[in-house]
Amino acid sequence: MQAEPLLSLRGVSKDFGGGVLGLCDIDLDIAKGEFVSLLGPSGCGKTTTLRVIAGFEAPTTGRVLLEGAEIGHLPPNRRPVNTVFQDYAVFPHMNTAENVGFGLSVRRLPQAEIGRRVAAALDLVGLADKAARPVSALSGGQRQRVALARAIICEPKMLLLDEPLSALDASLREQMQMELKNLQARLGTTFVMVTHDQTEALSISDRIAVMNAGRIEQMASPAELYDSPATRFVAGFIGAMNLLPARATGDGRVEATGLTITAPGAQGLGSGAAATLGLRPEDMQIVATGGAAFRILSTVFHGSSLRLIGETASGIGLKLDIPRIDAPDLPADGVVQLSLRPGARPLVLPD
Repeated sequence: MQAEPLLSLRGVSKDFGGGVLGLCDIDLDIAKGEFVSLLGPSGCGKTTTLRVIAGFEAPTTGRVLLEGAEIGHLPPNRRPVNTVFQDYAVFPHMNTAENVGFGLSVRRLPQAEIGRRVAAALDLVGLADKAARPVSALSGGQRQRVALARAIICEPKMLLLDEPLSALDASLREQMQMELKNLQARLGTTFVMVTHDQTEALSISDRIAVMNAGRIEQMASPAELYDSPATRFVAGFIGAMNLLPARATGDGRVEATGLTITAPGAQGLGSGAAATLGLRPEDMQIVATGGAAFRILSTVFHGSSLRLIGETASGIGLKLDIPRIDAPDLPADGVVQLSLRPGARPLVLPD
């Protein structure tokens, strides 16, 4: 028997009035101990979803269930969830330990108990030696750890994170991503994170809900989203994807860019049927002969790889990633031939 979800949203919609629909009939299940990210462009509904879970927004319709019990009527302070905000929201007049223990002091716990739990929380986030330091003297990453420690010290059933790392520089952000995932694994607490950064979501999430225009387009593991996007939006949003007009050949293959390719989704399409072929930039390679013509218009340096941006003989734009170590000497006219790389995962996408 499948375990009951920790959190369920059932038919949740949010109408802000004036023709602004923030959420449209959302269904969402999150299991205990999962790390789930809500991912999508600005205005897709991911932050509204988080605010509905936290109780900062009331759904216009639908139900919010925690362990099977309705919590949609409860105010934020009566829900067993805590939120870490984008701007940290630390108290500048308090030191690190006072910030972390604030929620426990409001509950009037004994000082000895507060001290013990603060010490444990600071140790968990690697700030045990910063307990007496003013938060104004901490770095951005350290202040974010203070906010995390303050949220987890009250032992919530679910921790909600609203773009928690967006204010950090690139190198610190990558470090904090791994720290966040390790912290979640050690605690076993359910984390739900809002982010617009697909690299961040793909690297640390167990599952990702890709949102668009107030709806969940697909919810799946990072690998499934990347390898088997369910919609054109997901295919174009997760990673780089070439979306190419194609024609079915009637035998489980499609023709595009001068290549005939076997691809999942082509089965059942009649000969000549219009289709859209999805090809990742890494799905193709340059070959000496027998490929499809491709004119290189520009080259982008990506460290260990090069991204070649150009067009096919029919004028269709295309991106191609090749390892720098394998990069051939490109001809003066920039025209090369492409074929499908062994192990590639092309797919035919629904229109």
